Amino acid sequence: MSIKVHEALKLEYLEEFQCITDNSGLNNIITTVGILDHEQIEHQMHIFEEGEFVLATLSVARNDIALVFESIRNLIKQRVSGLAIKSVYYHTLPQEILEYANINHFPIFIFEPSIFMENIIRTLQSGIKSRGLHDIIETKLETLFSGVVNPYTVEQIALELNTHFKEFHQVIYCTENRFISNENNIKFIEKYMRIQKKDNTHSLLRFRTGILVVLSYDDCPNSIDLDFNYLCTQIGLNLLDYTIGISSLHTSLTQLNQSIKESFYACQAASIEHLPKMNYADLGLYQILIPHLNDSWVVDFSKRLLAPILNYDQRYQTQLYETLRLYFKNGNHTQLTAESLFQHKNTILYRIRKAKELIGLFESDQSFNEQMSVAIKIHESIHHTFT
Repeated sequence: MSIKVHEALKLEYLEEFQCITDNSGLNNIITTVGILDHEQIEHQMHIFEEGEFVLATLSVARNDIALVFESIRNLIKQRVSGLAIKSVYYHTLPQEILEYANINHFPIFIFEPSIFMENIIRTLQSGIKSRGLHDIIETKLETLFSGVVNPYTVEQIALELNTHFKEFHQVIYCTENRFISNENNIKFIEKYMRIQKKDNTHSLLRFRTGILVVLSYDDCPNSIDLDFNYLCTQIGLNLLDYTIGISSLHTSLTQLNQSIKESFYACQAASIEHLPKMNYADLGLYQILIPHLNDSWVVDFSKRLLAPILNYDQRYQTQLYETLRLYFKNGNHTQLTAESLFQHKNTILYRIRKAKELIGLFESDQSFNEQMSVAIKIHESIHHTFT
């Protein structure tokens, strides 16, 4: 189990650390935490292990900057992840030491004497354990999402995730509109875990770049929306900051893998369509397309139809593709498309005829509309960023 330095800096007490080196070591991995003091004069620096995050007052080197430098060199040699110094004797370090630390991607921090090392150690150990737990849970979720698993295994994994899960369930997948890292997601999940008076039949789980909310019930519920909104209120999650995908209601935990996929695909479709949320039942053609976007046959189908149009647009700086995209989005309504593009209706009709001419003959207008609308949906989905 481990945690990155920049993730640790989000934890209580550590968020008050002042970094006196550059940011090059903030991706270092912390696996454990220790204290440095007497080892400096007893030549026991070898006891520190790779990945250890070290706390120190440097009391034995309070008047010996050379000893400080030697200690830091030895810590770097032991491949520890970083050093935090309580500012009792040192409020910063000489530039020569800082430059050496930067070259070796070794972060050094200063923290106030009012912060107890015991609190830092407890917080870090808890953070490391928590991140490890999230990693284990996500591995189980990936098995459900990507693996070929039988119903018995699905139910077994579901109960490993939460022994209180009930049979009736719905899954909601939430991703931040401006995703940077999983830190916010983990913060909300852990806040929910700390709530004492909560419904243990529900769970918040980290999955890829989002939060997976599993709501479970003894029988068919009539308050799912209320339960979800109340849960978000409890942890302070603002739904306006998230894109949301909602699965269908399933009646058995053996279907949890299906529920997870449905919520994930619904969230992806909502993101593609620039909508705040979508229900899986409302995805239409996306129910078929999104799960198969990496299929070479699907990709080739779209490329074959759109390549002549995209190449023409690039060569002559036209808008054939955008015209077709809006034409199908507007339900094949030429006047609405003309208004969207601030063009005359006849210009839209000319562009559609030009597209047909570039691609080749279709059996009918209906065949053109069917194939091109699907090809454009595939193209839009493939080129839309979603993890």
